[in-house]
Amino acid sequence: MNAAPTTRSGGFGRPLLSLLAAAVSVLAVVALARTAVGTASGQRLDQLVSSGAKGHDGRLSHYAEIAVGTVSLPVIGALLVLAVLLVLLRRRPGLLLPIGTLVLGANLTTQLIKRVLLTREVLGPGIEVTPNSFPSGHTTLAATAMIALVLAGGRARVVLAPLGVVWTTAAGIGTLVVGWHRPSDVIGAITVVAAWTFLTLALDGLDTRRRRVRAAAHPGRGRRRRGARTPDPLSPPRSHPVERVVATLLGLVGVAGLAWGGFGLLTLPRPLDLHDPAQQLPAFLVTAALIGGGTASWLALTLLLRVPTSHRTRSADRVP
Repeated sequence: MNAAPTTRSGGFGRPLLSLLAAAVSVLAVVALARTAVGTASGQRLDQLVSSGAKGHDGRLSHYAEIAVGTVSLPVIGALLVLAVLLVLLRRRPGLLLPIGTLVLGANLTTQLIKRVLLTREVLGPGIEVTPNSFPSGHTTLAATAMIALVLAGGRARVVLAPLGVVWTTAAGIGTLVVGWHRPSDVIGAITVVAAWTFLTLALDGLDTRRRRVRAAAHPGRGRRRRGARTPDPLSPPRSHPVERVVATLLGLVGVAGLAWGGFGLLTLPRPLDLHDPAQQLPAFLVTAALIGGGTASWLALTLLLRVPTSHRTRSADRVP
């Protein structure tokens, strides 16, 4: 008697949460653009952090500069080719379209915002006169290549996700160190990719639910191989325990980074002195924590909201 209600409403949790996360990400991009590009206080904070990044001479800036040097078309192309190979090796060609749409959509969105939708005007004294650079194209490339590998990687995603967090964070911070971008550019780029990621997860989750409901409506369709396990099409999907542990750890790192970074920015002395090294360095360090925390949180949510493949209908279990 409980099967019918489950068929009608079950499986909506993760797609709905993914849609909510995508909507929040879009709102965050809009709010960040209006604040960092469209207000004098936002531009001054960007300027302060950028000065701190350029003046920093520690290990963080050293490794970040190395990381951003790897964000090149050959490296990004090689990572995307590797993602395609992983999909084909796993016999999941259906992943090529959503992953490709995510990569292309995020990069086109970044260029559309940067070149068409936003213009930058200097709104206060002491602000460098430069063209609009929000969001960062380099960070978008790094983030999309990384998330493509994570989504294509199967069980290897428990290793790829933490590595992706480190590389994307370091590459984003590296664009600040070498003076290519402002901090809001980097945060905006990661948020754009996150929005596309959550939208992709939502659509994939809805499609998976549709196939599970169809399988429940026709349980006898197809002839299974002898000894093949018969999955319950209405059972709630569960991630692998190791994946949940990795997601939890990334989430904790993300929350810590966001809390430290947000608190640090809020407690900076006011008014901001754009030429004071005593303000520049702390502003850069807490912003680096904010970038790392946001990236870790995005990957943690990706692992948690992704519909596990083990609960999808597997063609290998059926005889054509």
